[in-house]
Amino acid sequence: MDAIEESGHTTDDVLYVGSEDGRLQLPWPQAEPVLRVRYDNGYGDQEIATDLCVRFTDGAMLVRCEYDGAEWWRPIPAPAPQGDAFDCVKSDSSMNGRCLADLNESCDEHFQFGMVGVWLTSIGNP
Repeated sequence: MDAIEESGHTTDDVLYVGSEDGRLQLPWPQAEPVLRVRYDNGYGDQEIATDLCVRFTDGAMLVRCEYDGAEWWRPIPAPAPQGDAFDCVKSDSSMNGRCLADLNESCDEHFQFGMVGVWLTSIGNP
């Protein structure tokens, strides 16, 4: 599979192919024949399962992406062994796809907090 090679991995690095939540899994030798399907990855209806992923032994993975029927694999790097702390999950302006890292680079002081549970339980409440 080209996407595996493009991600910097080989089929020897595949932990499993299956659903993103891990409930369905096949080792690479069993998954390879299942993955040999013909489909149109251009615009139109999405044909491949939306939660299909390839998980690697280093923690990285490939996930399926789709836009207006066009389909492709997106690499997700392995998580850092020790992540950075954060203190902001909400923007004071339109999110427009802003990720957690973006929010914590320029988070306004009045949206910072220390008790995540208190803020998250109030989401959706006036």
